[in-house]
This record gives sequence, structure tokens and C-alpha cells, in this order.
Amino acid sequence: MSKVANASTRSLNDINANVCPSTDTYCWWTCSGCVRNDSDVIYCPTVRDWGLTFDDGPSSFTTTLLDFLDRVGVKVTFFVVGSRVVENPQILQRIVRSGHQVGIHTWSHQYLTSQSTEQVIAELQWTAEIIKNVSGVTPKYMRPPFGDVDDRVRNICTQLGYKVVIWDMDTNDWLSDGNPSFQMSWVEGNFTQWVRQSSTTGHISLEHDLYNQTAAQGPLVVPILQNASFNIKPVADCLGFPGIYYKENSTTTTTATPTPTPTPQAVPPPDNVPDSSQNGVSQDSTSQNSNPTTSLALKNSYYFSYIWSFILATVLLSCIYNLS
Repeated sequence: MSKVANASTRSLNDINANVCPSTDTYCWWTCSGCVRNDSDVIYCPTVRDWGLTFDDGPSSFTTTLLDFLDRVGVKVTFFVVGSRVVENPQILQRIVRSGHQVGIHTWSHQYLTSQSTEQVIAELQWTAEIIKNVSGVTPKYMRPPFGDVDDRVRNICTQLGYKVVIWDMDTNDWLSDGNPSFQMSWVEGNFTQWVRQSSTTGHISLEHDLYNQTAAQGPLVVPILQNASFNIKPVADCLGFPGIYYKENSTTTTTATPTPTPTPQAVPPPDNVPDSSQNGVSQDSTSQNSNPTTSLALKNSYYFSYIWSFILATVLLSCIYNLS
């Protein structure tokens, strides 16, 4: 039997139309909510522990959220999109310096079950590389965009050394983008209701820091959790691995030295990098042009493009060989 489940790639049309197989052979979360207890992280195991997570950044709006978290001394988990790390390298550096956990949220925010095995590897590894180049650390945890994961994607993540993180409390704050009927007060209302519910475990909640209105909810929900005596933690901490967020096996999140920020320079993207403008989360117009500087790892753009095209091809061939 192959190391990777023989699940076929899913059609985007089927995903968007909620067309599901009659039998969920490969534990496809998007259709059935199926999870694998041996590979998926859904909640914090200890009662009153709360893993607060923010997806889709870093964006220009992440900084205000970081200001608040620094003031109150709360640490959370940020699942970052690789293409947005290129746009906002200093913000990622600050996240790491502040002691928060950083996880992978792919390069271009695609439904991973709709991608080939080679594409899934590229989405994960390009993001890992840019995080490493900018901040000096390589995440051990990832979150699939939209929570879209099946056994094939799980197996790929496991072989590459990533733990899959989903959630058990969804704020649905992303609905506020382009949906005038969504009321942001519902996010606070959800947390107010959640903390009153009895539970035999802790929780992991899903929020986003891509847009101003969603990032602004962080400072509102933290007091709700604290007043209800919940212990807000990064995901790894609530799983019993405090401070061990990265493959470098550091015991603290502040040991990595962020890459210095060079003089601003325009950089064309490497040819093999997935396109972040594809069918995923839309680009944030505010953060897109607000920070023109790039990480030192991207400074020599043409040299970087040629070298990384070769390295990526080598990595992909090696991974595909090992996974088959």
C-alpha cells in the first residue's frame, strides 16, 4: 500500500456545489466533517484551555492585533499564507519575536483536495521556505485552507512533518467580507455563548486577521475568554508542547533571529510559485501595497528565481519518490 492514500483530486465544481461521495472512504472533512484522531488536531485536550488562532495573514491589520496581544501578554497561533509573507515580511518577524506560534496556511489558499500531490507539496514547501527565509524558523503545524483535507492530503502533510490543525469553534467572521447581512457583533456573541457551555475538553477557535473588521475582533474576544477563566494558548502549548512550534526544535519561540530588512526592491515572483490570485481568498488591497520591502532572502531576485526553481524541482522529485 502506498504511503499516500489513493484519493482522487476533487473537482472545484463539486466542492463549491457540496457534491459529496456516497461513501466517505478517505475521511474528507469538507463533506462529512470526518477527522482522524491520530493525525488531526481539533481541540485542546484540557478543559479550560483555549487555542486562539488567526488565519490568512499577515496583513497590515495584523499589527494592531499584535499591539493588543503584546499589551495583555497573550500568545496565540497565526496560520500564515506564504504569498502574504512576501508582502509583509516584517509583520511575520514581529509575530515570531513576540513569541506567538506560526503555522503554515499554504501559499495561495487553495482547496488542497482539488490539487495534485505535486501541487500540495509545492503549496506547503514554498510556504515553509519563505517563513524560514524571513523569520529563521520552520513550522511544525499547518492548517488546510477552508479545513479542506482528506486522507491523501493528511498523508502528504505527515510525510513532510506537519501536524494538521482544524478547529471546533468557528466564528464565521470571514462571512463579513462582501456580506452586508453579517454582523460582526455575532463574533462576540458566539464567544459569550461558547464560554457558558459545559465541555470535557478545551477548544480551538477560528478567526482571521486578513481584514480590518475581523482582526479587530481579537481584542474584543480575549477579555470574554479571560473573564470566563479560560487559559488562552498557542495550539502547540495546549497540546502539551509549550514553545515547541518549529522543526528547529527550539524550546522557546524567541531563539530564532529574524532576517534583517533590506532596502525596498521590487521582486518578480519565482516561476514555480503558486499564483495567489487563483481561486482562494482574495488579495487584501490595503496590505498589498502598504509594505513594499522584502526579506533579505528575496533581495537578489533573478538569482533567487533560478536557484529556487532548481531546488524546488529537486525537492518535489525527491518527495514524490519518497511518497510513492
